[in-house]
Order: sequence, then structure tokens, then C-alpha cells
Amino acid sequence: MNQGPHQIQHLTPQRVYAVLHSRPQGLNTAEVEERLLQVGPNSLEIADPWKLVRSFSKQFTNFFTILLMVSAVICFVAHGLNPGESMNILGWALAVVALLNAFFSFIQEYRAERAMEALRKFLPQLVEVERDGQRSKIAAEGLVPGDVLHFTEGDKIPADARLVEAEGLLVNNAPLTGEANPCALHYELCQKRLAESDNVAFAGCSVVRGSGRGVVFATGLRTEFGKVAHLSQSIKREASPLERETAHMVRVLTIIAVVMGLGFFFYGVSRDRPLWVNLVFMMGIIVANVPEGLLPTFTLSLAMGSLRMAKKNVLVKSLSAVEALGAIHVICSDKTGTLTENLLTITELVVPQSGKAWEDEDKRRLLGLALAASEVHEAELGLSGDPLDVAVALKIRGLGGDLAVAQAAVIHNFVFDVEKRRSAGILQKEGQQFFVVKGAFEAISPMLSNIAVQAVDGSQEDRARVADQTTLAEAEEVMRAMAGRGLRVIALAWKELRDDEQFENGAMEQSGFEVGLTLACFIGIEDPLRPEVPGAVKKCHRAGIEVILITGDHPDTALAIAAKSGIVVGGKSEEQVITGDVLADLTEAGLVGRLEQGVRVFARTSPEQKMKIVMALKSMDKIVAMTGDGVNDAPALKAADVGIAMGKQGTDVARESAQIILLDDNFASIVAGIEEGRTVFDNIKKFTNYVLVSNGPEILPYLLYILFPVPLALNVIQILSIDLGTDIIPSMALGQEPPDKETMNRPPRAQGQGLLTPALICHSYLFLGLLEGLWSLGLFFYVLIAGGWQYGDELASHDPLYRSAMGIALATILLMQIGNLLGRRFSRRSGLDRGIFTNHLLLFGIAIQVVFSWATLYFPPLQKVLNTGPVPLAVYFLAWFGIILIFGADYLRKHFLVAREQTMRGHAGTE
Repeated sequence: MNQGPHQIQHLTPQRVYAVLHSRPQGLNTAEVEERLLQVGPNSLEIADPWKLVRSFSKQFTNFFTILLMVSAVICFVAHGLNPGESMNILGWALAVVALLNAFFSFIQEYRAERAMEALRKFLPQLVEVERDGQRSKIAAEGLVPGDVLHFTEGDKIPADARLVEAEGLLVNNAPLTGEANPCALHYELCQKRLAESDNVAFAGCSVVRGSGRGVVFATGLRTEFGKVAHLSQSIKREASPLERETAHMVRVLTIIAVVMGLGFFFYGVSRDRPLWVNLVFMMGIIVANVPEGLLPTFTLSLAMGSLRMAKKNVLVKSLSAVEALGAIHVICSDKTGTLTENLLTITELVVPQSGKAWEDEDKRRLLGLALAASEVHEAELGLSGDPLDVAVALKIRGLGGDLAVAQAAVIHNFVFDVEKRRSAGILQKEGQQFFVVKGAFEAISPMLSNIAVQAVDGSQEDRARVADQTTLAEAEEVMRAMAGRGLRVIALAWKELRDDEQFENGAMEQSGFEVGLTLACFIGIEDPLRPEVPGAVKKCHRAGIEVILITGDHPDTALAIAAKSGIVVGGKSEEQVITGDVLADLTEAGLVGRLEQGVRVFARTSPEQKMKIVMALKSMDKIVAMTGDGVNDAPALKAADVGIAMGKQGTDVARESAQIILLDDNFASIVAGIEEGRTVFDNIKKFTNYVLVSNGPEILPYLLYILFPVPLALNVIQILSIDLGTDIIPSMALGQEPPDKETMNRPPRAQGQGLLTPALICHSYLFLGLLEGLWSLGLFFYVLIAGGWQYGDELASHDPLYRSAMGIALATILLMQIGNLLGRRFSRRSGLDRGIFTNHLLLFGIAIQVVFSWATLYFPPLQKVLNTGPVPLAVYFLAWFGIILIFGADYLRKHFLVAREQTMRGHAGTE
């Protein structure tokens, strides 16, 4: 049973049964059960009962979450040492934050997984087999090597099978090979490699026409389909740009927090302070340094971004892919179904010797001839048959013809002959029979006696010229010109049958008619470019994103599509194309050189070569997105920074390998997703800046407390009320800011441009954070001094004066964050020019900060929780002045930066 797979295509049908220990009547029940035990079910998936548990556990592996959980444990320990300080409340608060963040991330991945399961319909559920001498339908997973499998038009092939019978069998191998053209199969032995064999039906492919019977020789991961699926599973995806940048930011902030916390802990120990006091102080430093609300806001922002993307037909499987799509430098796009509509359409009918523009009636006559050499019929989901034949029928309908009448005139059809590269048929009209042939011009030209000069009408003398060397060369020139426009060209020829040639019930062979034909026309067929693609490609170029076309199609077709879509423009466009055979001889360095020279089209590529292109681009420090729909695309999808699979026509393996799924298979949706991804990153940077600003006034009181004999202006619970309370909604509001009009008019950010830049740290901590800290501490000490406090005095935690001073410090920070919030909307504009009423969540966040600042001072239940007290209204109004102070100072900084940039551009323009 294991002897055959490597040479199964070399055997005769009789030997196939012997090698696979099977028989024409099929296997019996005992044999099936034994083989199922040996090879397992016909499935590409291995059951993983712990998948959900592992996915949830993974959410606890980042530094912030670990630090929050460790901090929670320390709080519980401190509470055990001194229960009166209620540190257990802080511990539970930190633990809940860590759990909520993990839960948000897990839920999003779980929802994406459920959406994926809804798409898993690629392999058929029921198949028809011969077992115990009887035909029966079984679940595809139950197939084993040696099963005799039946398939007919419309079936999807569930396992690799060696054909032993075939009748007009035509299959679509595109999911495996990437080739759009159907392949004709037979059952005789052949000497080709297995992957190229035309006597083998491969798993994952589908039957376009005809019927067949085969013996299964490979199932599950042993099929060619399964091998590529396994290859994609073995490729480890690298971290996304946002994951790398977030990890860097988290590491930096965590190290700062831990070092400062431990440093001040040991400083307190050296000053002989009680252990629980040092623990509380250490927790205060850590909590003040760690923006606890940042990760939940990250998660929520990405989740909201994924929902907005879903409305644009972009399904996100991993939250990090939301932003990763916005960071890409290069899109490697497939052609069929992504740039094009994946629907063969007849666009030209050219009579070689005529310059006449044909009327619809003339076109219907020519297509009526073509229909005679086509095999198409009605099915549940529309017309069924070879895609070219369906295109002929649809064109007749599109021109107002009656398809049923046209088909009724066809009295016999000769199926497509893969060796002769043509199909034929007999048409009967007004008592006269016509023999019609359509196929490759090279295959038909030897049979020609005449070449048409007008559509089928009038006398023989008026409508044709003799087919000699000159006229045939002219016809070939017409055909090549059509091919140069990216069209697939089919020749159509015909002849009237004499009385002694009349066809009756298949009594004559096709070969008896194949002389004296007249070339009627060339049929130009294309898979039309999606109308929105050129605009989308232009938008990519404007945004500094390169687009590269990678396809298995002919270089002329690929180049024509690339030119129409705008991927290649101007110059000698042939120099922008590389074929698979040339690519095979290039080293990675050589490929990088050709890419730098401007190559933008790769034709006749294999799955390994797609991987090679992706890896070469990544070696150039490019962030790469790769689109694909077939199993042959899966390794490249996995290797790319962002893998984008097709939702409608993509294979299950491609969708599993990708991070993003296009629900409408449309290239324009990718561009919409890029804009959304860029906006998400911009917004993340805005609310990161916003959140870190409040760290300054949270840290500063602890530094003063440890260095000078002054009261602590903020306790840990008050810090958490900012980080986990009032800052969350405003941060989410910044995460919902709409795209700026300049978002797609600037190049993608460089690989090293992260979230936590030196400029952002300085702006957050040393400018706005310091300003908030100084103003809030100024009011804190103003209230203390006005109440009689003197430098060096110790105050009890429940002293009314101390509580009022802490209350005004907290209220000032809350109000100043409003000015900070408005300023973060733009890096160079005021933030008010867009209008605050355009973002309802922003208004809600401001309202929360206003109400909470008032309640901190004047609402007894909240006063009790936060240990705060009231202050005179005049002092509260001074806290409101902080909004103008921080917003105005930041606006002056922006104005200065804009003026300096304009000056620098002016100097650059004069040089």
C-alpha cells in the first residue's frame, strides 16, 4: 500500500489496484477499519483540546500583566502585615485589571476563530465511494488509501486519487498550483512527475466538467495539498511591528518602575522605616510608573479597529494585525480574484481580415458558432461547464440572444482534446450542418483553407480569402497583438458540411471534418480588472507603498494586468518582469538587486519562489503583506509580516496561514484596511502620550516624599482612580479618532519608529507631566500652608487638612488632563479645529473628568474611598485654570515647531 504514491502515475490502471491492495468493487469494511487505524482520518487538522486554554494563558505572558500580578501579590502580603491600610483592595484592583486585559484579547481571538470555522467549507463533507461492490456516500474524513472514489462535475476532490476511468474530465487545480486554466485529465499512464501528472486528481481541487473514477492513494497530510499545509504550519510567524514596539515600551516602563520601586524600598529600609511602610511606598512608585490602563486601552482600541475593518470586508484574526496592516511597505498581490474579478469574459471578437466594427447581430452569429464547440448547461447555481464555454454562453445572453435556441441548434459536441488543444461541434441551421472548431490558433491553422474578411454572412467569395503564407502571417500578427493586450486568444473556425459529410448519431469521427476550414474570428477573453483596483493602487503609491504582482500566469497577461492597474508605469515595462525560470537562478542578493532596479511583476512563479520573494523583501527591511487564496500560497502567507487570504475563494489552508481575511476578495479592501491600520497606530500613539503625561504628577509626589520631610500628595488608590478610572474613557476616545486627510499621503513609518520614542518620553514626563505635577503640587502646598501646616510637620492620614490638600492635588490632575486630551488630537494643530462635538466619546470622557474632579472634593462617599476633603471654591477654580495652562503651553510648543519646520523647508528650497 506504501509502494505506489511516488510512482503511481507510471502504472497502468490494472496495476494501480494491485499496488494499492484494492479492487474495482472497492474495499470491504474490515479493510477500511484496519487502514483507518494505520493512517488516521482524512483530515488536515490535529485535534487540540487545550487550544483555548493555551490561547487564554498566552495573554498573561507580557511584562505589564506579569508586573500587575506580582504587584497584586505584594499588596496582599502588605495587607497581611498591616490590615489597617486596606492594601488588599489595591491588590484585587490590580488583579482584575490584568484579568480584564487578558479577557479582552482572548475574546477577540476567540471570535476570529469562530469566524474561521464558519469559513471552513473547502473540503467536501460527503463523497461517493465504491465499497463492498456498492456505491455509497460517506464522510470525506472516512476515506482511506485503496478506496475507489467517484467524482463528477461540481465535486471537490477530497483526497489524492489515481484515475482508472475518465470521461471528458476537466479539473481546476488553481487551489494547488495557482494556475487559473482548467486541466484535462485521463486515466492512461504518464511519465511526468507526480505534481505535473494528468492522470491524478489532487485533493482540494474541483471537477469543472466530465466524470471519473479513481483509487485513493494519499489522504490527509500525505496529500500534495496536505504537504503544503504542513509546510505552512512549520513556518513560525514573526512578531508584528506593534507587538515588537509594545514589548519594547513595556520592557522600558517595567524596568524603570521596578528599579525605582526597589531603589526606594531599600532606601526606606536603610532609614529604619517599618517593612509594611516600605512595601506600600514601593507599590506606590511602581503603580505611579506603570500606566495600568494602557494595555486595556490598547486592546480595546485594536478591537474597535478590527470591528471598523470588518465593516470594510477585512476580517482580522489577530488583534496585532490591525495595526500591522497600516505599517506595511510592500503589498505582494496575487492576480486572479484579487486584482481581477475571477470571471472569464469575452471582450473582443476580431475577424482577422476586416476593419469593420461589428453589430450585435454579427457578434451573436459568431458566438452561435462558438457555442457549438462548447459544453455548457444550467445548474443550481447558474451555468455550469468549462469557464471559457460559460463565458461564450453569458456573452450570447449579454447581447440579447436566446441561449436555449442557440443550444437547440447544436446536434453534437466533441469534448476538448488536451493533445489537440481544441474542441468541436456540429451545428444545424436551416437544414444545413456546420462543423465548428475552437481552440489554440497554432492547433487550428493547419486545417485552414480560408480566412474570413467579414462575419458569417453572404457568399463564400465575399466573406473569405485563401489561407496562404501571407494571410496566415497576418492573422497570427492580429492574434499576437491581442495577446499583447493581456487577452487569452481562442481561434474559431468552421465549414459547411456537404451532403456526403452529414453527421448522423456519431457515425463519423471528428477527424473526418478537419480539413477545408474557414477561420471565422479570434475570440479575446480576459479576467477583467476590478474597476476599483487602479484607484486603490494609485492610493498605495501616494502613500509610499509599493505593489508587486506575483502570479502563476503568463508574463504577457501579468504585465498587461500590471499596466492596467498602474502597478507598472512608463519606461520599458518588460524590464519590470521576471519569470519563474529566471527567478530560480537568482540568489537572494541577486533578487534584491533586481527589486531595487524596479522589478514589480513576477510571472510563472512556484510556491517556493513566492516565499523567496517575501524573504528577499524582508531582508531589505521592508514590512511585507502577501495576498493569496490557494494552498500553494500558504507558506508565503505565513512568512510575510501580514498574510492576507481570500474569504470567498480562498482555501482553508490559506485562511489558517493568514492573519487577515478579505471577505470580498477585493484589493481595494486591503487599501481601506491600510488606512484604518495607520489610523489605529496614530491613535495608539496619541493615547500613549496622553496616559504617560499623568505619570509625571503621580511620580513627583513620591520623589518629594522620600527626599524631603513633606506629606505624600497622592496615595496609591488615588493614582489608580486616574489610571484605571478617569483616563480610560478619554484614551478610548482618542483611539476612535477618524483618519486624518493626510494619513494616506505620507510614506509608511520606518521599522525602527516605535511608540516610546525619546521625543515622546520628554514631552510626556519632562514637559506636560512636569507642568501638571508642579501646578497640582503648588495647589497641594497652598492648601496645607493656608491651613497652618509648616515645613517638616507630620500629618495623620485622616487629618482634614491633609485630606483637603490631597483632594485638590487629585482634582487638579484630573482637570489638567482635559487640556492634555484636547492637545493630543493632533501633533501640529491645536486639537480644537476638528471640533470636540465630532467625537461623542471624547465629550463623555471630558464630562467624567469634570464630574469626578468635583466629586473628589465635595461628594462624601467618594471622599471616604479616596481619603479626600473639600476646599474653598476659589481654590477649585485655580485648578480649572490648569486646563488653559497645559493646553496653551502645548499649543505654543506646536506653533514653535511648525514655524521651525517651515523655516527649515524654506532654507532647503533656496539651496
